[in-house]
Amino acid sequence: MVDLGHHYVLDIVLNDESFLKDEHQLQAFFQKVLTKTRFNVIGFLSHKFTSEGEGVTGIFLLSESHLSYHTYPESNYMSVDIYTCGGKCFSAVREIESSLKSVNRIIVRYIERGSHINTPLFHKRDVLAEKVS
Repeated sequence: MVDLGHHYVLDIVLNDESFLKDEHQLQAFFQKVLTKTRFNVIGFLSHKFTSEGEGVTGIFLLSESHLSYHTYPESNYMSVDIYTCGGKCFSAVREIESSLKSVNRIIVRYIERGSHINTPLFHKRDVLAEKVS
């Protein structure tokens, strides 16, 4: 099996605070996107926060990899992460873009992943980590 991966990161600003707070509506929206673009959902998990903006975080486990999201209703913001080993990833991005209402801005970034990637290597000594007490 080829380990080529397609990783899309979406930053979405939209004027729909109730949607961004609604755990069930978000799950239904992303389930519809995944069904329409023919992904194979093998699991789902979400959590509704009850303080600090009342956002929702969720993840769909796919046979192709995953789709995750986290909402910040107080900022009208949602982050979405789609990573797959299949070629259907971009179709899910397009479906999200075309299906969302009240969108002000969507920024989409793409990262190609896999063992074949030739990028400059870094050394552990060059990586700074935050100390957690």
